[in-house]
Amino acid sequence: MPLSIKPHISYLDKSFKESHTRSYFMAMQLNLYGFSFAVFHPEKEKLLSFQSFNFDEKKSIIDIPMIFDLVLNKMGWFAYPYQKVIFLMQNPFYTFVPLPLLEYDKKNLYLGFNQPFQENHRIVVDNLKNVGIGNVYYLPNPVAEKVKEFWPNINICHYTSGLIEGVLNCFKNNLNKNQLFIDVHDENYDILYFKENKLFYLNNFSFKSSEDFIYFLLSTIEQLKLNPETVQLELMGKIERSDKNYEMIYHYIRNSSLISPNESVRYTFDLDESVHHKFFTLLNAFQCEL
Repeated sequence: MPLSIKPHISYLDKSFKESHTRSYFMAMQLNLYGFSFAVFHPEKEKLLSFQSFNFDEKKSIIDIPMIFDLVLNKMGWFAYPYQKVIFLMQNPFYTFVPLPLLEYDKKNLYLGFNQPFQENHRIVVDNLKNVGIGNVYYLPNPVAEKVKEFWPNINICHYTSGLIEGVLNCFKNNLNKNQLFIDVHDENYDILYFKENKLFYLNNFSFKSSEDFIYFLLSTIEQLKLNPETVQLELMGKIERSDKNYEMIYHYIRNSSLISPNESVRYTFDLDESVHHKFFTLLNAFQCEL
């Protein structure tokens, strides 16, 4: 474990004031390959800070509390009290249950049916009333305990809950039956599909090669009875036009694009263009009802 940590992306607006954090909203996302967070001024709908850390190697869950301490050593204001703090846990260990059918005392059965048992984790449910589902997922105990130590009133959610809310906020007026949303991570990706303005499909696929990547994508398109000639892919996360995965998509699917940034958020500094699609969910979290 390194004794220090350095962000590979770091922006801090000149209007950011450490003494005013109680007026700000902070959103974070974490997986075993990296950690990122953003600070917003909710009244001005303005992004004040964006920090992203790539780990030198895939971490164990037990390493994460020390990561938070290292960030705190570098940026003391990181653990200050904020008006609202939302934490998005990114992992593939989740499943969905329609809210009318959800029985909270059976959440372990729902998750056990779809996901392998995760030691030193607790089972949590996000209620997504906008789409009428419960997101049942594994949350690592060391992570939950650490973030609650820093922010006792923190709102912990699964990353896919933020993804759903973010897409609905940005596309609520122009969702169409041919849109498919792909959020790419280091070892897997989420596919999200809405039908008649309702969440119809969300699944996660692990991949080791670009051939795996396109196989699962094309299989999903076929399963959803969509047409590779007319489907519109909205791509986000860890994907670039120069990637092999993107090249494979371009070869098989006619219409695809990197997802556009949320135009309602004000940026007073120049974020690299790729940040908007790589961190779409994080940068839209402050407008989500989570």
